[in-house]
Amino acid sequence: MSAQIEGTHQHAKSGKAYAYSARYSIAGTDIVWQARIELEGRLRAEPGGTIQTGSPAAQAIAEKAVLDAVLASIDALDDVAGV
Repeated sequence: MSAQIEGTHQHAKSGKAYAYSARYSIAGTDIVWQARIELEGRLRAEPGGTIQTGSPAAQAIAEKAVLDAVLASIDALDDVAGV
C-alpha cells in the first residue's frame, strides 16, 4: 500500500510558511517515507527515512507518523540551537 499527504506548515519561530508533499508505504511493520519541502516555490529539502514501529498496526498509524516526521523536518530547517 502506498499513500501520499500534502499540506502547509508555518514554522512557529520564523513564521515561514512551508509547503510539503510526502509519499509513504508500509513494509512489514516499517513505514518508509520520502518528502519534498518547499518555501516560496523553491525546494528546501527532501527528507525521508524509515519509521520502525515494530507493530502490526503500522498501517493504522502511518499517516500521523509521517506527518510528524515531515513537520519535525520543517521545524529543523529554521531552528537554531540554544534559541
